[in-house]
Amino acid sequence: MAAKKKIRIYYRAPSHVPLWKVMEEGGFLAKHGLEMEMGSLEGQRKRAAEGLKSGELDIVSGNHHNLYARRALNNDPYVHVAQSNNAWRENYLVMGNGINGLQDLRGKTVAMDDYDGHTGLNVWLYLRLNGLEEGRDVELVTDNKKGGERAKEVMAGTYDATFIRAVDQLRARKFGARIMEVPSMAMVEGVTLTTTTTYVKNHEHEVRALILAMIDATHFFKTKKAETLAIIKKHCTQLLKMQDDEEWDCFYDTQAASLEEKPYPSIEAIQNVFALALKRDPEIKDFNPLTLWDLHYVKEIDDRGYFRQLYG
Repeated sequence: MAAKKKIRIYYRAPSHVPLWKVMEEGGFLAKHGLEMEMGSLEGQRKRAAEGLKSGELDIVSGNHHNLYARRALNNDPYVHVAQSNNAWRENYLVMGNGINGLQDLRGKTVAMDDYDGHTGLNVWLYLRLNGLEEGRDVELVTDNKKGGERAKEVMAGTYDATFIRAVDQLRARKFGARIMEVPSMAMVEGVTLTTTTTYVKNHEHEVRALILAMIDATHFFKTKKAETLAIIKKHCTQLLKMQDDEEWDCFYDTQAASLEEKPYPSIEAIQNVFALALKRDPEIKDFNPLTLWDLHYVKEIDDRGYFRQLYG
């Protein structure tokens, strides 16, 4: 039997790990001749980018918005080759007194966990898309507490509102927070296979195999709830700090619904993630964001009917 090819993979957020563990524990990496060495680069955006460029890292799971400027300004060889999620999932609005919907945020203060990071910039863009400009219509403030703790700050009157994720809203409702689920927006999130054109050129077999493993694991994740939960409870309970089966069900249902059967980014998701990049680096306004994406491997797999075999 041929030796499996090892890929060094580093995730940027804990919520990425369940899909990677399904790839591994479900046997899909091995099926396609791979094994992975996994590590964390949570909160280390610059370190992830520099590690890829130097060749120290093979694949980063994430780095969604910050590579456009590096590619545009320095022609750094970054590339995304597949995309797992195309929807923003922090779309639960925790409402303070007098807030009953998005338009009631005019003149109010909204807390987010990191203005300069992906999650905070998502809030900025979401409000902007709904006619609420930062500085003119709404004040945005950073509070790097977890979602449930920010919800408590809203209840205490420290802020007028905040946005949190599905499991956090489940917890927050239990201590009396007023919460409304609001429409989502298109956004590049989750397991984005990020690497460099140098790595792709020298490891085409591994890139194709990794995309196939991701596709197979996504199908397993979406269609085999009990088996998926067994894997991710085993490996991710401490990492994700899940407290009970109700929270696991909530997490699973949200994740499974948002995973793309075919790992293409949507045009709207690319447009919106590029808006975040422009917010940080407005001088790249003439850069075509599609330059950062190479989807021909996904297209090859699609064209040969692989998805039809999986989903019918």
